[in-house]
Amino acid sequence: MANSFKLELVTPLEKILSQEVNFVMIRTTEGDMGILPNHSPFVAGLSTGEMKVRVNGQENFYYVSGGFLEISNNIVTILADEAMDVKDIDLEAARREAQIAKEKLEKLAEDIDFANVQKTLTQALTKVKIAEKML
Repeated sequence: MANSFKLELVTPLEKILSQEVNFVMIRTTEGDMGILPNHSPFVAGLSTGEMKVRVNGQENFYYVSGGFLEISNNIVTILADEAMDVKDIDLEAARREAQIAKEKLEKLAEDIDFANVQKTLTQALTKVKIAEKML
């Protein structure tokens, strides 16, 4: 029985990751999900959150927002709306983006797209949380 499986992490713009891994923890729309080798076939929607990837005892972290995952034949394919290595998060930019979104929501302006601003705030705060954890 194999102790690894193939992980593909892609966005509409680029391939972020393609490698053999031992474990993945990711946030789905149903909650956090751990994936081990030889997982049964599965499809799930993704929420904004952290993805932890373990390779030979070393853990790496990624930011993932939206999309879905598919597990089939020991291959996990993650098609994310947005994803990046936590090392690539610009912490100050994420903090500014979160602050701008908070200010828009506090003003309760009628001309804002509330759902879109709320989504932006959630994404920015998630990036800040993940990046600060790595400090």
